[in-house]
Order: sequence, then C-alpha cells, then structure tokens
Amino acid sequence: MVLEKLIKYNFYLLILLPIALISGPLIPDLIVVTSCILIFFYFKNHSLKISNNKFVIALALLWLVSVISSIFSKDILFSLKSSFFYFRIIIFTLVINIIFKIYEKDLYKILNVLLLIFLVLFVDSTFQKFYGYNLIGIVSTHSARISSFFGDELILGSYLVKFYPILVAFLYLIKSSRFLIYFLIFSVITFVAIFFSAEKAAIIIFLIEFLSITFLIKTNIKTKILVILSFIILFLLMFLSFPKVKNRIYDQLIANSANFKYLYTRIHTEHYISGLKIFNDYPLIGIGTKMFRMHCNNTEYKISEFSCSTHPHNYSVQMLAETGIFGFIFFIYFYFLLIKDFFHLALNNNNNKYKFPLYSLLILNLMNFMPLFPSGNFFNNWVSINYAFGLGVYFYLREKYEEHLI
Repeated sequence: MVLEKLIKYNFYLLILLPIALISGPLIPDLIVVTSCILIFFYFKNHSLKISNNKFVIALALLWLVSVISSIFSKDILFSLKSSFFYFRIIIFTLVINIIFKIYEKDLYKILNVLLLIFLVLFVDSTFQKFYGYNLIGIVSTHSARISSFFGDELILGSYLVKFYPILVAFLYLIKSSRFLIYFLIFSVITFVAIFFSAEKAAIIIFLIEFLSITFLIKTNIKTKILVILSFIILFLLMFLSFPKVKNRIYDQLIANSANFKYLYTRIHTEHYISGLKIFNDYPLIGIGTKMFRMHCNNTEYKISEFSCSTHPHNYSVQMLAETGIFGFIFFIYFYFLLIKDFFHLALNNNNNKYKFPLYSLLILNLMNFMPLFPSGNFFNNWVSINYAFGLGVYFYLREKYEEHLI
C-alpha cells in the first residue's frame, strides 16, 4: 500500500519534470534518482523484461564501454563519476514507460503541464524580446538572443524542440477532435519562442520536426500545403522583422557554410577536427567520459584558441574521442534501431491510433540523437535527462502501438 502511494507520487514527479528542467539539472536529477530507487522496490514484486528492448541493450553496452574507458582515463575518478552513474539514465527510460502504463488514464495531466509550459515560455520570451527582461526580471544579456527563465543559459530553443513532439503526440491522443487547431496554435507559439532564442540548431530541428509531423498528419494534401505555406510566410516575416536574429542566422550558419569551408561554423569544425585527432591516437576505447576538456588543449590536438571546451559539440565525435570505436559502434547501432523502427512503421499500413504519436516520438528521438548535428554533452545531466524523457515516452507509445496490432 505504501509502495503504491510512493509510485503514484513518482508519477506526479514525472509530470512536473519538464518544469523542473527549467530550473537546471539538480532537481531533475533528484527526480531521476528517486524514480530509479522506487522502481527497484516495485520490481521486487513484479517482473521486468528488457531482453526484447534492443535500445536498452545498446545503451547498456555503450555504458559498459564508457566505464571501461574511464578506468583507463587521465583522471579516473572525474571520468568514472560521469560514466558509472550514467546507468541511472538508462533505467529512467524504463521507469517512464512503466509508470505511464500504470497511470495512463491520468496522462492528460502531463499534456496540461506541457500546454502551460509552452504558453508561459511564449509569453515570457516575447516579453523579454521587446522589453529586455522577462516576467520575473531576468535581463537579456545578448543583443540577438533571449533566454527566458533559463537565465545565463541560452538553451530556450533546445528545451522546446525536445518537448514539442511529445506535446504533439499527447495532443493527438487526448485532443483528437480538435487536434489540428491545437497543433497549429502551439506550432506557431513554439516557433516564435525558438526564433527569439536565435539558436540556429534549434530552429533547424524545429523546422524538420514541424515539416515531418505535418507531412504525416492524416488530412488532405491541400490542408498540408496551406499549413506549410503559412509557416513559410511566418518565417519570412520573422526573418525580416528582427534583423539581429536574421544576421546571426545568416552570418553564422548560411554564409559560413555556403562554400563548405566549415561544417556549421568555424568553432564547430575546429572542435570536430580536435576530437577526431584524439580518436586517431586513442582508437579503441577513447580517452574516457568527459575527458575531451583535458586533452583538447594539448599541442597535438589544439587547432586554435576556440577549438577546446568541455565537449566536441557533436555526439559522434564525442563517442569516437571519449569511448573509441567500440562506444561509437554501439551508439550508431542504437541510432540504426530508431531508423529501422521508422521504416517499419512507414511500411505497416494500418489505422492504429498510436501510429501518428509514435511517428512524432520517433522524429524527436531521431533529432535528439542525430549523429551529424551540433549537440550538447551526451553525458551531461541536463542533456541526458531531456533525451531520456523522450526515449521513455517513445518506449511507452511503442508498446501501446504493438498492443493495438493484436
């Protein structure tokens, strides 16, 4: 009885996780650890089958390689602290799936939380853009970018693109009769907030998510074309109305990449070259988790004063540099499983009500783990909790989809 109450409280903690992530990594990590501990006691009386979850197996093998690489790293304790405790992120994806299945009748509550978050962030980011400070007085310190409640962290866009497909999925399941209206309204406010954040990668990812989801919506082709044309007009209006944002996007993304001299930007390219040089010297198991920062300033790896930071800003390069070819293989295998699922879903012609929400979460995870995009630190607490939440929701919808095939 006590355990059931604790699991229910855990469900409400999961609902509040998207809000907690705005505060930084500490509270979300406490929620993750608490969830993993509670689920351990839950499984003393229930069985857990992960043998058929190849995604979890791939991540577990990646985790094992990262631990081994940390043991042979330059700073064993610092590296091992990051790699060893990463297993909680893997367990957390299973926790979300399990608890969502137990309380699936209450999942409308997480939709309500997401709707509230997106509305508040839209209002707050718009206010900060025009007044220079947000609703609680946080001042915008960058002339072309706003951060809303994230303060000094310019990650508003990154946050929104990680929850937008989840919002769309639950809108479809819970607000099916008025889905298209909700989808259009919240797509517009999401895009405006992301545009104000001026995060280049986030803008690109959102457009990919939006266009992919629009294409997959069950509606006539005229409606789809009208929706896409409306967004093109909105984008052009925003692009022309805010010259500082326009210049940042154009100068740092389009102009730099037009002649293919740099991949994304010069700083990104130099990080990638530095990471690949490290991989060349440590090809098997890499230099250890979070060790890029301790090697990239070495003469043999330093490209310029801008080529060294805490991580290489790309998951593939980070895997190669920090976990070697073995870690990279398991990461790519994990991504291959996502692609395989996407094509399997596309080729399966049925009217399963979970098909479109599953598409939405697949698109999210394909973007979250994209091997070629600029990214955060794969093993960073805030980043990993974000993508773990999306992966856990995907596991839940995947099982629901398979149940409705029978």
